[in-house]
Amino acid sequence: MVQSSVKITLIVLLYNAQETVEALVDAALAQCHPFFPRQSDWLDIVFMDDSSRDATLTLLDRALERAGHPSHIRTVANERNIGLSGVLNKAFGLIRTPYGLTCHLDVLFGRSDYVAQMLALMEAHPEAGAITGQPQISPKAKISTAEKFNIIANLMDIFPSERTDTLIPVGFAEGRCDVFRLEALRKAGFWDTTLRVSGEDQILAARMREHGYEIYQAPWLFYYLSVSGEQNSICKLLKHAHLFGRTQPYILLSSKKSLAGVTGETSGANRQARLLLRASHLLGSFAWFVAVIGLCMGLPAYGWALPLLGVVVFKGMLFRRHVAEVSMGLREILFFLVFFPLQDICYTAGLVQGIWSYFRSAKGCAIR
Repeated sequence: MVQSSVKITLIVLLYNAQETVEALVDAALAQCHPFFPRQSDWLDIVFMDDSSRDATLTLLDRALERAGHPSHIRTVANERNIGLSGVLNKAFGLIRTPYGLTCHLDVLFGRSDYVAQMLALMEAHPEAGAITGQPQISPKAKISTAEKFNIIANLMDIFPSERTDTLIPVGFAEGRCDVFRLEALRKAGFWDTTLRVSGEDQILAARMREHGYEIYQAPWLFYYLSVSGEQNSICKLLKHAHLFGRTQPYILLSSKKSLAGVTGETSGANRQARLLLRASHLLGSFAWFVAVIGLCMGLPAYGWALPLLGVVVFKGMLFRRHVAEVSMGLREILFFLVFFPLQDICYTAGLVQGIWSYFRSAKGCAIR
């Protein structure tokens, strides 16, 4: 006999999401379950707005009004911005179900039973603390130059796994359509608010593993990925590269199992490739430093050009699959050749700052 109690809450995270909020409402209302004709019989929905500065809330209210303001949908609006980690903690403190599935503002479900399938996976795998889906690029989407740069330069996990397993272990649930077990979150202490918008997923995964839970990916459950408003320009991407660098020391040093999430057997090929990417940032910065010194001192070209050539070849090997996937034009390729040295420098500068802050600054201060 099918029980009608609601076991999962869909948490839609909003911040300056006026361009996508109406589509997110439609996508949420389109989710269905094979055993329940009414969505309210199996699903709660919460829209969490982190003090948006645009028309997000106005458009959200209009979309819900058109839908008749369903009783199983709630809207929570923060008076001040508290960051992604803070919003997630607040959301999971409000829900009444044993599972919660987060949907970020820059994704759409790839199928109408996405949430229902995630619920079934969690119930079938009690050892799972979190399960992430498989991001893809929508075949109908027109990808902007900034989005292409984001996909390539950050080695976004857009390629389905060649494995046919229902679930595969991963280092951390880095996706934007993840389901979480509330019990596991409580034992892990929820999200670390020191990291507001970068690396919080890695710390959480490490703490879940310390309490005996596993982190999985369902490679057959896909969702469509786009670029968020926080990374929709070259300047914002460079700012995030700097932020990634600043958070790395805290991520790797604050939890014993954080390193296993990017280098261990369960980390997955994409997470391991990200580690090589971070190494390429450091090598690239060093190569450019050598080139500048070599030019200033009038050293032979081969002495300072070889390190640069090595970095270019290394990065070419890392990026080749993603470059082919997004089909960049000649102008975009030329822009990218200028972009990636700047990304190297921004990341390295952030890493140096992060190391200094970790050992010298007061602990508990949010990394912004």
